[in-house]
Amino acid sequence: IVSTGLFAQITCNAKPLSGATPETKTASDKNKNLAYLYSITLPYSKDEIKEALHTRLDTEGVSGSKTKNNFYAFKEVQYTYLWDKTCDIYISITGNKDAGAINLIISQGYDNYIDPIKDTITSQKAFKWLIDVDRVVYEYIYEHNLATHAKEQKNIEKELSKLEKKRKNIESKIKKTEKKQLKLEASKTVIAEGDLTVDSKKIAKEQKQALDLQEELIELKKDLSVVNTIIERTKADLSTKKENIKEIKQNKK
Repeated sequence: IVSTGLFAQITCNAKPLSGATPETKTASDKNKNLAYLYSITLPYSKDEIKEALHTRLDTEGVSGSKTKNNFYAFKEVQYTYLWDKTCDIYISITGNKDAGAINLIISQGYDNYIDPIKDTITSQKAFKWLIDVDRVVYEYIYEHNLATHAKEQKNIEKELSKLEKKRKNIESKIKKTEKKQLKLEASKTVIAEGDLTVDSKKIAKEQKQALDLQEELIELKKDLSVVNTIIERTKADLSTKKENIKEIKQNKK
């Protein structure tokens, strides 16, 4: 189906969310039959529109198949949003990452396409449906964006919880090491002046134990410092993420 230009403007009282205006164009099908195409260009990416629209149609129980000309054909469906009777619906979505166009054709079957001039009621429904899709896509993007940020927040909170546990574990090890130092200090051999009976091996062992504990304590405190730095950075990330979510909610139209 090839669009051949603007055909008519249909009056619709519904207000588009993005400010986009639906229009009707003439088009020709593969057999060069005249068809009428309802179209709207939205400020969302082609992929976002496609995902949102197919999600809506799936939810409404309307399933179709892709045709050779990049239209999705929904044959013999009862879709009262557009028509009160059984009809064929053809939808294509074109565009790029900055904007996408939804093109809609309604047929009573085969090449019996709805004429906007002869059937203004259906045309008004088509325009209203396209404007509703504007809201559907916006809501889809909003919910998807919110869910993504919420998931990221949850992941940050999990990471923060792990870091807090790691910090407590290191702090516990520091306390145990310090207790060992105090115990060793309290039990170490005291050398009296002029005492020649001192066990040099025992003294050397005690000195090595003291040195090992001191080195262990230094490493633990280094680890604690690193973890504290990461915790503060993670808390900042969490705060930023919460602000992002708050901003998304506040900016919702």
